Amino acid sequence: MRATLALVLTACACGNDAPEVAEPEADLRAEVRLLQRAMTRDLVLLSLEEVEEAMAEDLPVRAAELLESGAIPASRRQAERVAGLATHHPRAQALRDEAVELLGERTRALEAYQRALERGLVEDVTLLDALSSQREAEEAIDAFLGRLEAIAPLRNGKNQG
Repeated sequence: MRATLALVLTACACGNDAPEVAEPEADLRAEVRLLQRAMTRDLVLLSLEEVEEAMAEDLPVRAAELLESGAIPASRRQAERVAGLATHHPRAQALRDEAVELLGERTRALEAYQRALERGLVEDVTLLDALSSQREAEEAIDAFLGRLEAIAPLRNGKNQG
């Protein structure tokens, strides 16, 4: 009986020597934080403020130029940055791929908006569709960021831990 107890205690003690492996959820949260950082370093929004100012001054061609030189390249760079993130957790990989698709949709919406504005002050369905697509793309990204927040909460706009 003592020998059996000694074997059990020895086996338990040996099991404690094994290095601790991070829980998969901790790995997921860490990779989601990387994704959040890449998604929230968003120069597109700054460029869009300039576009809105040009539109407020009835300068749609200038707004189109600002989209072409600022927001659209920034959107492409952000999609490339996110696509290049190294993720290992399957859920983080799926989220990264979804983010890349959302950012691609945003880029395409910005390009359509830019093409519509290039024509000048013309109120038509093309411009309304472009504005609607761009707004929907931004809303989809906001909703996606909310889902990331549920996995790895941010505090004061910065990741915890």
